[in-house]
Amino acid sequence: MNATSASALDRRHFIKISALAGGGLMVGTALGLGSATGRAQTTAAAKFAPNAFITISPEGVVGLIAPNSEMGQGAKTALPMIIAEELDVAWTQVVVTQGDLNPAYGRQFAVGSQSTPSNFAPLRQAGATARALLVEAAAKEWNVPAAECTTVAGVVSHGASGRRATYGELATAAAQLPVPTNVRLKEPKDFKLIGTRVPGVDNRAIVTGRPLFGLDQKLPGMVYATYTKCPVFGGKVIDANLAEIKGRTGVRDAFILSGIEGLPSGVAIVADSTWSAISATKALRVQWDEGSVVSQNSEDMAKQAETLGRAAAPAPLPTGAKLVEAVYHYPFLAHATLEPQNCTALWKDGVMEMWAPSQIPGSGQRLVTTGLGLQPKDVIVHVTRLGGGFGRRGSNEFSLEVAAIAQRLPGIPVKLTWLREQDFAHDNYRSNGWHYFSAGLDAAGKVVALHDSFVKMQGGPGDMTAGAFPFTAIPGSTVKSSKLPPGIPTGYWRAPGDNGNTWATQCFVDELAHAAGREPLTFTLELLGAMNAPAAAEGGGRGRGGRGGGFDPAKMVHVLKLATEKAGWGQKRPRGEGQGFALTFTNNAYVAIVADVVVSRDGGLTIRKLTAAVDAGLIINLSSAESQVQGAMLDGISAAWFQKITIKRGAAAETNFPDYPQLRINHAPLVADVHFVPSTSAPTGLGEPGLPPAAPAVCNAIFAATGKRIRTLPLVGENLAWT
Repeated sequence: MNATSASALDRRHFIKISALAGGGLMVGTALGLGSATGRAQTTAAAKFAPNAFITISPEGVVGLIAPNSEMGQGAKTALPMIIAEELDVAWTQVVVTQGDLNPAYGRQFAVGSQSTPSNFAPLRQAGATARALLVEAAAKEWNVPAAECTTVAGVVSHGASGRRATYGELATAAAQLPVPTNVRLKEPKDFKLIGTRVPGVDNRAIVTGRPLFGLDQKLPGMVYATYTKCPVFGGKVIDANLAEIKGRTGVRDAFILSGIEGLPSGVAIVADSTWSAISATKALRVQWDEGSVVSQNSEDMAKQAETLGRAAAPAPLPTGAKLVEAVYHYPFLAHATLEPQNCTALWKDGVMEMWAPSQIPGSGQRLVTTGLGLQPKDVIVHVTRLGGGFGRRGSNEFSLEVAAIAQRLPGIPVKLTWLREQDFAHDNYRSNGWHYFSAGLDAAGKVVALHDSFVKMQGGPGDMTAGAFPFTAIPGSTVKSSKLPPGIPTGYWRAPGDNGNTWATQCFVDELAHAAGREPLTFTLELLGAMNAPAAAEGGGRGRGGRGGGFDPAKMVHVLKLATEKAGWGQKRPRGEGQGFALTFTNNAYVAIVADVVVSRDGGLTIRKLTAAVDAGLIINLSSAESQVQGAMLDGISAAWFQKITIKRGAAAETNFPDYPQLRINHAPLVADVHFVPSTSAPTGLGEPGLPPAAPAVCNAIFAATGKRIRTLPLVGENLAWT
C-alpha cells in the first residue's frame, strides 16, 4: 500500500476518486477542506501517492492511510478505525499504512491531543462517502433503489432479491460514479468497531523487531553523523580539533556549520558507523563563545522569582477574612524520550528526501526550506514511528541539522543521531514555575478571595490566568503573571501548562479545604456548584485547566463523584495511609483522579492505587484509551516524584538517566483503574488529560497520610518521615 508521489490532491476538492490499474476505488479527503462535485476520475496509474485515505482493490483488500504520527498514543490504529467504521468493513480486511507528509491530509500534527478530535469528522465523511458509492454501484448493477441495499463487513446486499457483492467486485464500477455531496453518517448506536478493543496495528512488528522507528532507518551507502552544539544555550563555535577528528579510523569528515537560519552553530562529524561517529564526538574538543546565557542558573532564578512573586501583591482581603498563603514551585523538565532525537536525509538532484520521527513533519519541512533555501516540493518527508514524543518532537531542529549535513554529501544518505547527553542538554524544557498563592476564608470556611502571583521562564507555553478552576468559582479572583529573563529554551511538554499549574492549584485547593476545617470532597463540590456553564465557557479556548472551551461544571462534578465512588472515598484509614484527589479540564476532557498511598514512618512512599474517571466524549479504541490514561498518570507521577533539570552556568546539569530517574516498576501503583463516562459526543483529547491530576492527587494523599504538605517538586527531595 505504500506509494511514491504522483500528484497532489487539489486543496479545493474534498473528495477525489481514481481507479487502480486493474480496476479499483480510491477515496481521499483533504481534512477540513471543501467539497468537490462532478464525476470520479479514472486513471491507469499502477500506484497512488498517499494523498488519499482509502484504497480498495478488486480482491477486496482495503488500504487505509493513518495521516498523523504514531508515538504510542494509538493514532495509527484509531484514525483508520474511524474510516473503517463508516466504510463498514471488518478490521481483518484492513491494511493500514503510515502516511507521509502530504498537503492532501490537511494539518498533520500529533500534538495537543488533537489527532482524533481534528480528524474525527473528516475521516467519518471519507468512509461514509466510499460506502455510499459502493452501494450506488451495486444498486445500478441490480437495478434496485440504493435505499434497499445494506452493507456489512465489506459486502453490499439487497435483501429482497438475495443478491450480494463484495466491495472488491464493486470498486471499479463505483469509481465511475458522480461523487455524492451529502452522505448519511452512521448513528453511534450502530457502531460495530468504534468503542471496541483493537490491538495496535504495529504491535507484532514492534515485538518482533521490525524496523519502524527513526533509528531503524537503513539505506544503501548510508553514513552516520552527530552534531555537537555548545552546552551553554546560544553559544557558538570558535574552533575545534577538526584535523585530529578527521584522522580517526572510520571518520569521513568533520566540519563546522554556522550562518544557516534556524541552525545553531556546531560541529558535524560524519562516519562509517554510529559507533565511529559517537566515539569521535567524545574525542571532540571545541573552543566555544559561550555567550550571555552562561550567567543564568537555577539558584538565581529562584531569587528573581521570589522578588517578582512578592512584588505582585493582591488587594486587601475582605474584613474579617482569614489569610491562607503558600508558595508552590516546580522545576524545568526534560522530555527524556526513549529514542533520542534523530533523522535521516538524502540530498540528490536538488531534492531533500527525509525520514523523520516527527510529531509535526510540516514544521521540519519548513525549517529545512527556510534554512537551506529550498521549495516545499523539493523537501519530501517520510514519517517514521516515534520512540516517544510528549511534545519534544513537535520541535524539529534535528531535521535541519541532518539536512544541512546531507547537503554537503550529495547522493549519500546521512543518518543523524543525537547522543543521550545531547538530547538532555539541548531539549526544549517544560518551563519552571512558581505560584505565590494567597486566599481569604470567611468565618464559615468559604473562599472569599483568591490570588496567584505566578512566575515562569519567558517564552514557551504554560502561562497562568484567572480563567480556570478554581479561580472561575471565586468572584474577584486574580492572577498576576511575571516572567524571568529569556535564555533557556522551553517548549511543549505533555499537557503544556496544566502539567505544572494543575499540580499547584489542585494542591492549594486541598490546602484551603483543610485550612477551612472542611472535608476536601465536599469543599470542592461546593466550589464547582458555585459555577454555571455559560459563565465558565466565556472566552473560548482549548479547554486547558478548566478555562474556556465550553467548560461544564456538571460534567466535572460527575467525573469527580465517579472517581471518588470507585475509589471508596471517605473510609477511615490509619496514620500513614491516605487518599487524595485532583481534577482537570484539559483538551476538553474532564478527568478526576484519586490516589491511595501509604507512607512508612521513615518516609518510604508506596502508591497503592490510582483511580481515574474520564469524560472524553466518544471513545474510539477502548484498549488504547485506557493505555493513554494509565500511561499519562504514570508519566505525571514519574516527573513529580523524581525529575528535574537544574541550570548551572547556562546549561543543563542533568544530562543522562542516572541524574534524571524514571519511574520503575517497584514505584508504580499496583492498580491503575480507568472509568470512562459513556458518551456519544465527538471525541476530545485523551493523550494528555490523564497527566495533570495524577501528581496533585498523590501529594494530597501524602498530606492525608502524614500531615506533610508538598509544595516543591520533585518529591524525592522531600522528607516524608512522620512520627
